[in-house]
Amino acid sequence: MSQEPNTSQPIITDIKRIAVCGGSLGRERRSYVRGQVVDVGITDLMKADGLWDLVTGLFKGDETKITPFLDFSLAPVRKPVLKLEVYEPNGKLIYASGKIKADEDGFFSCEIRDKLPVGSHDFQVILEGLDSFRQYSKDLAHLNATENSILGKTTIVGKGKLRIIPEEYQGIVVTSDIDQTYLATDIHSGKGKFSALFETPNQKQALPGMPELYRELRISLENAPLAFISASPHFFRRTMLATITKDNIQIESLHLKYLEGTIKGVFDKVIDTIFNPLEFFQNGFKPAWSRTKKFLGASYQSLFDQMSYKLSILLYDRIYLPTQSKEILLGDNTESDYMIFTLYQLICLGKLTGDELEEYLYKLNFLGRDAITRDAAKKIRLYAEEILRIHGPKNPVSLSIINRTNHGPSEMEMRQKVKDALPPGMYDSEFSKKQAFYGTEGAMGMAIILENFGYLDTNQILSVIAGMIGKVLEGKLVDETFILKQIDELTLPKETETTRSKLKESLQSAFQN
Repeated sequence: MSQEPNTSQPIITDIKRIAVCGGSLGRERRSYVRGQVVDVGITDLMKADGLWDLVTGLFKGDETKITPFLDFSLAPVRKPVLKLEVYEPNGKLIYASGKIKADEDGFFSCEIRDKLPVGSHDFQVILEGLDSFRQYSKDLAHLNATENSILGKTTIVGKGKLRIIPEEYQGIVVTSDIDQTYLATDIHSGKGKFSALFETPNQKQALPGMPELYRELRISLENAPLAFISASPHFFRRTMLATITKDNIQIESLHLKYLEGTIKGVFDKVIDTIFNPLEFFQNGFKPAWSRTKKFLGASYQSLFDQMSYKLSILLYDRIYLPTQSKEILLGDNTESDYMIFTLYQLICLGKLTGDELEEYLYKLNFLGRDAITRDAAKKIRLYAEEILRIHGPKNPVSLSIINRTNHGPSEMEMRQKVKDALPPGMYDSEFSKKQAFYGTEGAMGMAIILENFGYLDTNQILSVIAGMIGKVLEGKLVDETFILKQIDELTLPKETETTRSKLKESLQSAFQN
């Protein structure tokens, strides 16, 4: 009598503590490392330390199985006490931090003010203890209930890369959005957003030609750093890191949104109101109720919106970049990247500062959303002041390109929306000679614009197009016919028309052969 095959899942027998970081970028005299310490349930097989990649926080073989949903329930470690060590590639220790105390959700940040050598270094996060009696009690209960647990034996919980660029660096730093800029994520329907939670790295598909575009930029810009910014929740991190690795893209950092911070902020606001009613009503019920509706509405919208989050990250990262460095920004038209990129430039130029900036952001309604709370506006103001103090008024953006999908406005409509949202006359006065952004369709359009500004050559455009062929874009196969039709329909600046014509001739000739 034959036995039924054993289809049961491996049994979770222990807990492994890891720090998921995702890399960082800084300059010689100022850099930082961020991350989160979490507990991962593991099987007996996964107790083999040598099979763990502490850079991605994944066990060998899980690179193809991990999904955001699996990481949604990862248990944050409350208030771990950590230490950061940075090593040169030859193994020489060049920096050791003091004690780093993470917050109640295991998130930590370490700013480095020591001068570090230029280059790509390795860092490791060391667990030194806990500053939470509740977490300590939880650990103790697990250790008492589990024989030979590895939980108490773990010291190095995470690793990553820290790239340091020279203070006098005048080259390019590339910053790109992810969904609908790099990845073909269906963010336009509830079903699509829900499905994204269950997608493995192999199921996440890049927009045709984008991996090739990032790789060609890395070559042509002499190893220029690449950072990804996404408004996806932080529990997408391990899946995103595995996806980026699968697509053979080299990055310096990955920023994802910490949603629990928003939820916690709403909870704290409600609690504060309950226990401080006099302060709440001191200026009358109507103004108090108006402020509360504004806060709760903006907080709810910020769970889905990108404005304050992405703008904050762009400004925060600028603090750690060299004054003379230039930036290329890549985004899409499905949300507000074009408005964010424009605001970023205006803030770095010092055109919106102080109280004026704070009030403008707090009152800003874009695409029908109030997504910037008073606290977020204050934070952005502080970052702006720090940038002006360090770098002075300067527009660091050499070029920003918006992927114009079918789910968002045209280039002309994008510009009009930005003009209407800014103080009267500001857009025309500041961007009369240089465009704040260019809208175009996909990797091919981006590559042509990048070539026009001297960041790619014609052969590299062809490499990007070659990477598109055979892929699927919104249900359509990208073949020779698709390419020739798209090149005619691309939204491009007038100065690129010669390149467009020559490229079309070359492609027609190549396809006929």
